[in-house]
Amino acid sequence: MSRAVSRRRFTLATAAALAAPALLPRASLGADAKIDFVHLWSGADHPVQKVIRAFNEKNTGVTVVSRQDGTTYETITQKAMSSIAAGRGPALMATGWKLGDFARKTLGAQDFRQIYGTERTDALLGKFRPQVRPLASVGGVSIGLPWAMSTPVLYINQTLWTAAGLDPAAEPKTVEELYPMVRQLQERTGKQGLIYEVNEWLPQAFIQNAGGDVIDADGKPAMDSPAAVKGIEAFVQPRRENLWKPMTISEMIASFQAGAIGVMASSSARQSGVRGAATFDLRLIQMPGLAGHPRRMNSGGNFLAVYSKVKEQQEGAYRFMEFIASREGFELWLATGYLNVTLNDIPVRPGNEAAHAQMEAGLTSETIWPGARGLEALTVHIDWITKIVNGAVSVPDGLRGSREAVEKLVSA
Repeated sequence: MSRAVSRRRFTLATAAALAAPALLPRASLGADAKIDFVHLWSGADHPVQKVIRAFNEKNTGVTVVSRQDGTTYETITQKAMSSIAAGRGPALMATGWKLGDFARKTLGAQDFRQIYGTERTDALLGKFRPQVRPLASVGGVSIGLPWAMSTPVLYINQTLWTAAGLDPAAEPKTVEELYPMVRQLQERTGKQGLIYEVNEWLPQAFIQNAGGDVIDADGKPAMDSPAAVKGIEAFVQPRRENLWKPMTISEMIASFQAGAIGVMASSSARQSGVRGAATFDLRLIQMPGLAGHPRRMNSGGNFLAVYSKVKEQQEGAYRFMEFIASREGFELWLATGYLNVTLNDIPVRPGNEAAHAQMEAGLTSETIWPGARGLEALTVHIDWITKIVNGAVSVPDGLRGSREAVEKLVSA
């Protein structure tokens, strides 16, 4: 199921008050308390490293140790499971929104109010927009800091786009408008026209924009509804028309950066990496919807969950999260292309206007996979999407196979 994020513009009237430092009770920490922070972002220049360095340079008595344990939420979650089971869980881990239910029921993500108390929890979470706080809550229990929110956008190689004779300012509102444009780009430049991610997240946008859901409001798998089938048919259409050749996400980004692809649909959060290595004019626009249907675009991202049961580790994590929630910390983080989900009044960074406009127009959360076996359900669904993209099964058969497999897992 996905949770709605309000369409109304977020108010920033209380930002100045929230930016003031709160005088909160502190637990005693050792002179050199260290906490490990598990995440999925590589590279010494990634904004996450800048956030960590800026915090460590403050010499608060807490040192954050960066630990990249994989490049997907599934990978870092799987690697964390054994250490958590052994009682040595990471102090803090970037946990995908989609795995919130799993994190609480299987990984044992800590209840913030139990470890920090109501006053301190409210002070911390109060720095975030009310619309996003429920995304880091399971059954009314706050289990995380709603840190990172992204949304699908189109990355356009503007150099190829204009060389193909396309309107430099064109912003297709539907995929029915987009596909002829990328065909023209491919035919006139000899470069691949389009690339989509092969996962569960981008297909969710197509399902929702056709009027369907992956998991419905009652928590039941619904990814083979007629609306969902229509959405995924639109998703794989460019694959069938040879406009899109599937590849891994790392290969996709490298090929786009090298100028071999005209248009890439991906997370707004990839912007810092893509922009840094691109050798061409880059333009980002909103992700197109489907003709004849209201736009119902999804978000994605993660919350910061505390898994350690050691008090010193929990307290160190709190201090780091206080910095993350501050204007200084969050402004460093927004270089990624993630969205400003705090009440800090931070100007939209150049290039991220499309993602912010999409947020203002209204976003749902990504699909939240229910139950203690939610991680398995997510993986199974991705496997069926991959089979569909590769042509191993038809769209109706693949989505039905996913629904039947997922039903067994979420009901277990």
